[in-house]
Amino acid sequence: MDEPSAGHTFEYLIETLNDSSRKKFFNVPKLGGTKYDVLPYSIRVLLEAAVRHCDGFLLRREDVLNILDWKSQRSRVEVPFFPARVLLQDFTGIPAMVDFAAMREAVKTLGGDPKTVHPACPTDLMVDHSLQIDFSKCAIQNAPNPGGGDLQRAGKLSPLRAQQPRKPPCRGQAACRGPCDSEELGRGSGRPSAQIENTPALCPFHLQPVPEPETVLKNQEVEFGRNRERLQFFKWSSRVFRNVALIPPGTGMPHQVNLESLSRVVAEEGGLLFPDSVVGTDSHMTMVNGLGVLGWGVGGIETEAVMLGLPVSLTLPEVVGCELTGSSNPFVTSIDVVLGVTKHLRQAGVAGKFVEFFGSGVSQLSVVDRTTIANMCPEYGALLSFFPVDNVTLKHLEHAGFDKAKLKSMETYLKAVKLFRNDQSSSGEPEYSEVIQINLNSIVASVSGPKRPQDRVAVTEMKSDFRACLSEKTSTGKTFSVMASFENEVEITLYKHGGLLNFVARKFS
Repeated sequence: MDEPSAGHTFEYLIETLNDSSRKKFFNVPKLGGTKYDVLPYSIRVLLEAAVRHCDGFLLRREDVLNILDWKSQRSRVEVPFFPARVLLQDFTGIPAMVDFAAMREAVKTLGGDPKTVHPACPTDLMVDHSLQIDFSKCAIQNAPNPGGGDLQRAGKLSPLRAQQPRKPPCRGQAACRGPCDSEELGRGSGRPSAQIENTPALCPFHLQPVPEPETVLKNQEVEFGRNRERLQFFKWSSRVFRNVALIPPGTGMPHQVNLESLSRVVAEEGGLLFPDSVVGTDSHMTMVNGLGVLGWGVGGIETEAVMLGLPVSLTLPEVVGCELTGSSNPFVTSIDVVLGVTKHLRQAGVAGKFVEFFGSGVSQLSVVDRTTIANMCPEYGALLSFFPVDNVTLKHLEHAGFDKAKLKSMETYLKAVKLFRNDQSSSGEPEYSEVIQINLNSIVASVSGPKRPQDRVAVTEMKSDFRACLSEKTSTGKTFSVMASFENEVEITLYKHGGLLNFVARKFS
């Protein structure tokens, strides 16, 4: 947004940052005093966005005061929220861009200037979900006719496949004398000349899978040809519409790219600083909250409304404070920590709520751990899981290549508006709807999944859990039974689909 003009409802809150950048910002803490100091960090971001966009029409002064009075108004009133940017996947981006193109055509038909039609909110459009694997590193479909003309003459290849070229010599094999030909395979190795479909193509001189270093480029080339018109439309949209940035195919998954390449933590427009925030059409948009950026997934209609300059409406949420204490065991992996926290939050019942982390244990978690926990929001039902910006976040951004001067300005701004969490002091923590305590020391190494990751079994309990499983009933109503026991092994009879399946399993030491 441009710098607020004279007459803005909260113009008196605009100040200049006390550093060399001299950027403007809304000093929102002056609005609420002690009320602001006890607000959760995530609600402070909502409040700043409301103050900045207060126009008396779409967002009124009463909405700002309701957010400031979060403690008594939570779950009772609906408030508007203007995110700083929007993230679209290709599936949801196509109808959104088609709608804007249709609006341009309608404006032109009515005699207006179609060049005035643009998204009101910065939009990142990612072409990510359409990649199809046509070539793999060593699969025979890379060389649809590895056997040359013999298979065609024998009638074993279709005319379409027969037209495709023979496979080139093995790349990277200096001693290879030529193509991996099925004729040579048959004559020189004693193996049949025609290989089984979808099996690796082997070099007859090295008996190793033929390397294909260009498979990524081949897949992308086929992808561009298959979706040529759609990609051309995306490219046209990025050139015609302001505020639209196109992320090309092959870049990565949307929430990962959003986290590593698109997130700004502190945004700037028209010389005005404000907290970064985002809504997108992906349920795992919550991943970005691990970096201190408020964001969550919404539907395509809500996203397009934001692009048209309308806010996202949400009931002022309850915020569950999750206090992390202690430090995790060095033998515990990040996945153990994430699944342990997920289990506690599922049991606590945080569906539809904000979760905000605080306590001394937060500093023990890397940004990777935080973003993974935030990414699991759909698993425990929270709307988002927010980790306020702290020193760990700044160190991560520095390692990621952020400009040091920009980081210093970012830290100064966040501290000025009290959005920077001091990990050296536990005093002055916000007030929450309820508080959940998790001791990281209680999380142990475990095994789980893959279908039900919540059914975790501690490594120290694997032996007893295995024995307990032997007496559990199967879908047929029968149980696993131990038939005979030997010194080094146990023979187990399994009932499966009404029949017997016998195998031998080694004892646990």
